[in-house]
Amino acid sequence: MISNIKIVDKQHLTFDKLKIQLCNDLNIIPVINKKIKEAQSVQEILDIVRTSSMPQHDVIQILKSISIWAQNNKKSNSSTKINNSSVQSQTEDNKKTLENSVINIEDNFSDYYNLSTSAMIKNINKLAQAGDRNVKLLNYFFKNIVEYHELLNTRACSSLMFSMSTLNYSDQRLLKKICQDFMKSKNVPGNKTDIGTVISMLKSMALIRYKNEVFLNQLCDEFIKSKLKYSNTVIENILQSFATLGYHSQYVNDIIKKYFQNFELKKFGYSTRLNIIWCFAVFNTLQNKHAESVLDEKFVSEMFFGIENNKKLSHQLKLLNINGYARYALNNYSGPFLNDKIVSCIVSKRSKQKEAYVQALEVTLKKMLPSTSHFKMNINTKMGFLLDAEICLDRKYNFISIDSNSQNEIFIKIAILLVDYYDMCLGDTDYQGLIKLQSHLLKCKNYEVLIIPHQHFGIEDKIEKRINYLRHQTLQIFREKTNNN
Repeated sequence: MISNIKIVDKQHLTFDKLKIQLCNDLNIIPVINKKIKEAQSVQEILDIVRTSSMPQHDVIQILKSISIWAQNNKKSNSSTKINNSSVQSQTEDNKKTLENSVINIEDNFSDYYNLSTSAMIKNINKLAQAGDRNVKLLNYFFKNIVEYHELLNTRACSSLMFSMSTLNYSDQRLLKKICQDFMKSKNVPGNKTDIGTVISMLKSMALIRYKNEVFLNQLCDEFIKSKLKYSNTVIENILQSFATLGYHSQYVNDIIKKYFQNFELKKFGYSTRLNIIWCFAVFNTLQNKHAESVLDEKFVSEMFFGIENNKKLSHQLKLLNINGYARYALNNYSGPFLNDKIVSCIVSKRSKQKEAYVQALEVTLKKMLPSTSHFKMNINTKMGFLLDAEICLDRKYNFISIDSNSQNEIFIKIAILLVDYYDMCLGDTDYQGLIKLQSHLLKCKNYEVLIIPHQHFGIEDKIEKRINYLRHQTLQIFREKTNNN
């Protein structure tokens, strides 16, 4: 019996390694990634592949990896030969089924074989307008445009980016091509690109969360050198796109200096003024006069009068961000703060995925720390967001109770922020602007901030692995803090 248990354990270990390999090798969306990690058999993985809308090359790669795994695993132990031969048989059967499915899909695309790139882009636009997220057809179009079109013009680039943002579905190879082609086409002598096309590109990029610093640097350089005087609305859209993506550079400072050197606040509409000043907070360039102008009770009341509900929530959260900035980040601020009777201390709602990560963090901290008094969860910062968790360390690297009297001595207060897939930018492993702002505000409240990317804190990982990760990160913060002191 013991021998059989060891064999079963060994099979589980090798199967777990297969799942990890598949998820690491492929750029799979989190939902499918999670399903693969939770699969209990090869057959379940094959069913996931068959029923999900995955690119053809990913499907082929998965089948190849499973076949190699089954072959190697067969050699490892004679007792597992029957199981592995069964797996090999299932894999081959499913491979044929999937290959036939691919052929059928390609047959269904026969109407699109001879389309020009411009015709394909029109079809993508139609899908976007209809809200039809036909992933297989979109992948077919994206692949063809990347591989068979030499140079997209600026309007085509903007149109594709807009369609991707509308459908909330993109292809990183095509995104990179769009940015490269946009600048090449824009700089062709005789070509004219209106500012509306540029703004559309930037707004779509922000919605997709695609951050391409080379492209953004080039655009900024053109904005600064341009002899045209752009409207307040144009500059607002530019800065909001940059702030959303967490893109800040000397170029951005130069744009702000050029357009807001003599910042006449009264000439801006309510929403425009709030949005621009929120961007200043993200860029860490917000000044006392900026905060005073939007935290004034009269301004807030007038702005909310007759405003649409969907905009009201966004404006409330931005005001709370700015209020927190004025309270903790500004020096010698003597202006007004928000009246909580007008703007209550709300927070944005978490996604289901984020909620799952926070729950995993709570379970991990319960196991890692002496008691539940040594940490707090889901703290309303009153700055427009929830702090996922808070822990404290003394000067000897002991975890201490949050409300302990020992906090009168030297201690390190650590704020933990979990960052999921949707808090990250595509094309650049960087956090979005809102995460950067939250981190800055917490540091101004004398927290040491521990940002935990979703790639390093797997919900499916063993709790010991998560504990080791947290211990390592907190020890690193402790050493940096004590060395600086």
